Amino acid sequence: MNTVSPAPYRPSTLAEHPELTAEEIGRRFLALIDSLKSFDELSGERVQKVMRLPLTRLSEKDEGFLTMTLPDSAWRYSFVYGVNPKYRSLTNAIFEFNNEKERLNVQLLEDMEPVCGLDFSAYEVALIGMGFKRDDPGDYDELGRLLALDYLRNNVRVQIVPRREANTPDAKLNHACARAISIHAFGP
Repeated sequence: MNTVSPAPYRPSTLAEHPELTAEEIGRRFLALIDSLKSFDELSGERVQKVMRLPLTRLSEKDEGFLTMTLPDSAWRYSFVYGVNPKYRSLTNAIFEFNNEKERLNVQLLEDMEPVCGLDFSAYEVALIGMGFKRDDPGDYDELGRLLALDYLRNNVRVQIVPRREANTPDAKLNHACARAISIHAFGP
C-alpha cells in the first residue's frame, strides 16, 4: 500500500497573514482576557470567536496553536491554548515571543523591537483598565531579577513575563517588553 504522509508543520508568515502582526494578536489576546468574567468561560469556541486565528489542531482535543515568523528576523511569536475539562490546571492560553538565535545561544539577548509594539506597560495598563489587580510584587530569581507578574480578576489569573527590550542603548535596556502573557485559573 502506498500512502502519502502529510506535509510537515511549518510556521505561518506575515506574507500569508499580513493582518496577524504581534500587535494585532496581542490586542486580540487582550480581548479574549477581557471576555472572561470567569475562568470557566475559557473554551475553544470562545478562543475561535474572539481570536479569529487560523489555528493548527493536532488532535480532537480542545487545543490549538499558531506560530508566526517575522521576515528577515529570528523572532517568532506563538499563540497556544488548551482546554482540559478533567484537569483545570492544564487549561490555559499563552501568547509568547521566541528568538531562534537565543534558542541556539542562551547568552544572547536579541533586540525585541520587532515584537514589542505592545510592550509590558501597554499590557499592564489594559489589564488594570479591565479591572485586574496586581497580585503581589512579583516573582524574582536569586539575583533579584523580575521573572513574572500576576494579575487577578475573579478566578482569572493573567501572568506577564517581562523582559528588557535589549542590552543597549540605555533606552532599550530600561524599556520592558512582554516575553509572554498567559491566562490561568486562580483558586480551586
